[in-house]
Formats: sequence, structure tokens, C-alpha cells
Amino acid sequence: PLYSSAASDVYKRQVTYKKVTYKITSVYTKSLRKNTKVSQISIGNNVTAIGTSAFEGCTALKSVTIGTGVTSIGKDAFRGCKKASAITIRSTKLKAVGANAFRGIYAKAKIRVPSSKLKAYQKLLKNKGQGSKVKISR
Repeated sequence: PLYSSAASDVYKRQVTYKKVTYKITSVYTKSLRKNTKVSQISIGNNVTAIGTSAFEGCTALKSVTIGTGVTSIGKDAFRGCKKASAITIRSTKLKAVGANAFRGIYAKAKIRVPSSKLKAYQKLLKNKGQGSKVKISR
């Protein structure tokens, strides 16, 4: 599988299946949707896209780290992740965030972004479903 069923899932640079190595460049639509066991996600620097509803309804998810290569986050990607309180976006290439991508995350969550992109990302992440008490900082 591209991910483990452990409490901490890591989307790595590559995966080997039947002696063939594949480069991981995206998190597929609905890949972990409604997984109630995963509590931490780390998305590798090779990944450029997070699909629609990729982690929607992951009710135990608390911590997310998004790697440096991500350019897009699909709609509803983290919708309903009610415990997601620490989200770190390391990418300086993020260009698109879908509707309601962060709807229903923890009410006082902290979204950390690169210092050089703080103002741009505050604008980009505005109205993506997160509550008014969610802080976007560096």
C-alpha cells in the first residue's frame, strides 16, 4: 500500500511494489477518507497535490505536515478533521486551495506557513472553511 494503517501515516518520496519503485507525486482523492485511526500525517516533499477529500472525516487526525513541493490542496481535503489542531505547510509553491479544504478542523487550530509567504497564504487560505479563531502564522 501507499500508506500504512498505523496511527502515523507518512507519504514518502517513493514506494516499491513487486520490485518496481514508483515516485509518489500526489495524494489521491479520498485516499484516507473517514479513517478514524490515523492521528498524524506527514506529506513528503515530492508530493505536489493533495486530492479532493483526501483526509476528509479523519476524526482522530491531530497533526499534519505538508511538504515543500505541494502546489494544490483539493476541496474538502481536511474537512471534518475535528481534532486537527497543528497544520504545518512547508511549501512556498502553494497556488490553489479548494473550497472547504479546512472546514470543521479544530476551532483554535494553528496553521503554520513559511515566513516569506505569510501574507500571501493568509489571503489564499481565507474562507476555506476554517473557523474565525484559527490562526495562520509563521
